[in-house]
Amino acid sequence: MSRRTLFHVAGAAALAGAMVAQAGPALAAPAGLKELIDRRKLVLTGARSAEGVPELATQLEGMGQTAENWWTSMDKAPARTSLWNDIPLTGIGQSATATGNLGLHFNRLYDMTLGYAVPGNPYAGNAGLAADIVAGLKLLNDTAYNPGIRAAGNWWFWEIGVPRKSVDILTLLYAEIPESLRTSLLAAVRWFAPNPNWRGRATSLAETGANRVDKSLACSMRGILDNNTDEIALGRDALSDTVRGGTNSVFTYVTSGDGFYTDGSFVQHSYLPYAGTYGVVALAGIAEIIAMLGGSTWAINDPKQSVLLDAIEDTYAPFVWDGRIMDTVRGRAVSRQREPDYVSGFGLISAVLLLAPGCEEPYRSRFLALAKGWLERCADQKLVGHPTQSLAKSLLALSVLSDASVTAAPAPVYSRMFADQDRLVHHRPAWGCTVNLSSKRIGRYEWGNSENNLGWYQGDGMTFVYTRQDPAQFSADFWPTVDPYGLPGTTVNDQVRASGAGGAGTGIPRAYQAFAGGLTVDGRWGVIGMDHLNHNKTLSGRKSWFFLDDAVVCLGSAITGTGGASVQTTIENRAYAQGKVPALRTDSRNRAMAPGDAAVVLKRSLHLEGHGGYVFLDAPGVTGSPEVAVVRRTGSWHDVNSGADTGGSKDNVTRDYVTLTHRHGKDPVGSGYAYMMLPAATHDATFSQSANPDVKVLANSAEAQMIQVGKEGLVLANFFAAVDAAGHAASGPCTLATHQTGGKLTVSIADPSRTQASVRITLPGTWNTLLSADEGVTLVGSNTVEVQLDGHGHQKNLTLGT
Repeated sequence: MSRRTLFHVAGAAALAGAMVAQAGPALAAPAGLKELIDRRKLVLTGARSAEGVPELATQLEGMGQTAENWWTSMDKAPARTSLWNDIPLTGIGQSATATGNLGLHFNRLYDMTLGYAVPGNPYAGNAGLAADIVAGLKLLNDTAYNPGIRAAGNWWFWEIGVPRKSVDILTLLYAEIPESLRTSLLAAVRWFAPNPNWRGRATSLAETGANRVDKSLACSMRGILDNNTDEIALGRDALSDTVRGGTNSVFTYVTSGDGFYTDGSFVQHSYLPYAGTYGVVALAGIAEIIAMLGGSTWAINDPKQSVLLDAIEDTYAPFVWDGRIMDTVRGRAVSRQREPDYVSGFGLISAVLLLAPGCEEPYRSRFLALAKGWLERCADQKLVGHPTQSLAKSLLALSVLSDASVTAAPAPVYSRMFADQDRLVHHRPAWGCTVNLSSKRIGRYEWGNSENNLGWYQGDGMTFVYTRQDPAQFSADFWPTVDPYGLPGTTVNDQVRASGAGGAGTGIPRAYQAFAGGLTVDGRWGVIGMDHLNHNKTLSGRKSWFFLDDAVVCLGSAITGTGGASVQTTIENRAYAQGKVPALRTDSRNRAMAPGDAAVVLKRSLHLEGHGGYVFLDAPGVTGSPEVAVVRRTGSWHDVNSGADTGGSKDNVTRDYVTLTHRHGKDPVGSGYAYMMLPAATHDATFSQSANPDVKVLANSAEAQMIQVGKEGLVLANFFAAVDAAGHAASGPCTLATHQTGGKLTVSIADPSRTQASVRITLPGTWNTLLSADEGVTLVGSNTVEVQLDGHGHQKNLTLGT
């Protein structure tokens, strides 16, 4: 079957590297259980041998080396109590460490199983390897994973991690594993995760999102392997949560908690934007279930599947930068050395490619175009054949890259607000930007299980700037080397924080204040803000970001600290390979700075060759001056993640940082900052903006922050309280944008605080005609409108005339 044919198969079941799901008429006869096992094997190993495919030679070789490594290091002694001495199972059922080691045992056995099952690598079909895998499974089943063992430590290993690896190993070695062992191991899987609708063996905690999908896949697969058709249906129906009338269905929009929101947001663990990690796991799992069950008696038939399909473009795509998923929606996964942004991105691409061929138009064509565009633009990473990816996924990617009928989608250029996860993403032709906000609704960061140990300030306004000159900024050893007290965009004090290493469980500290969010204008510009109160209430301030065509304007006001700590706003903390810091121009003076050089105080501008410029604006409330320095920092991935199965290397890595810092001093009162970032700008553009900025700061106080872009007729503002500022009045906290063209004024209003039923806005000038408006907008007087808010921070738009 040619690559082109793979993408144009009409009919039902998944087949081959494209894994074509049901796309048309059902199969003439329902797929039998053996066929479903074979389909699952194809998802895990690929449609054809990778042998002889040049792009995959290194990956195939690496697969064999991994299998060899675990096989040769395996303890094969008759009296063994563990399979590998470095991950002992001593204390299983009582020790959290032993539980983590159990997960690692199954991971290694799975790697060995791939070596046996994937054609073309040196160990494919090796009978001795298969025999040792089977013996290893029996040891684990007899001593560490059976219904008699207590589920100590992290529940995830017992109910998701080990079951998923177990059913996949049993699938790949279906003919080699004795039926009695298969039955016994599946009994253990069933004991620890009997029903994918619930956590554990009780029915008190319903599973949601990615966890529900993981359990559904394992449940359906164990039913297939155990000839238990009721369990196949149970796994399928759990996706739709039929036992609770769809309350936690993955195909239904939610208004709170975990799941997909109508504005494109995706939340997991109740309080964190997580499309880039848990969201990808959920999408991939559903794609695999569809590929496995499509066209069979147990095919997914939920009429709301479009919720998932629409999420590709509404939830995932906005946060992809040239094949990378932005860290703003990856939670604690940012601390995982083996899971950088491009690996998460390839996971998304693979899931989209698995889904696409079975989708009706226009989904199918758009999904393939998106995936091809992401693959082609990720120029600095070889995603196809990458050692972190499976050969099956690499074969999927090769298929779409070689399909001349698929035209790659171009990079997006738009600004989009996601009110339900406190995120705005801004794509321009040469750069992109997003900011981590936090509120009473959305957490500052997630830590736990010794992951993301130093992530304290990630949600306090961390600002991510992506450029095509520097695509690997956040994946090239950024997290283990960046100063965790100096994340770009954050305002923090120097009080020492404790590492999260060794802490039990997980946590998502939420912010104390309600105001976080904003709006966009014409899909082109945007504004967000945050009422900031730090983790122990020793630092407060108001922060706003204004997203324009060529710049992001950042304002800070009312910055006040207590307790004797020094306070700083980090404007930038850009990482470079050791000794590779580019040329700088400070106020148009050329400089070659190196680690250890004295910091340079700036007056008007800084230009960083190959990255962009920074211009410091005249604004009320600004105190102090910014300074630039070059700092060499060394750390290890183990510092930021020492988790049982995700922990990083203890080897030190080093990066040089250009730090741009606005120091507010010790215990500041009412301090502020105002600057403009010009990503991808030349020095000439930076100098021009420094001499004559396009932007005027109209307000920068505790009550309001507002800018004007005269050439666009644009005013953007955050009101943190009822106030009249620069001729604009608000009856309460809100975000406001006005755009004047000709004799019309387009107005956008949102309430990021979600504390009001309505807000009244009075605008300068004379606007006495309501030309168009969303529902709930009333013109109550000349140039005054009252807007009924929806309670979710979503914006409303209206157009006024004279």
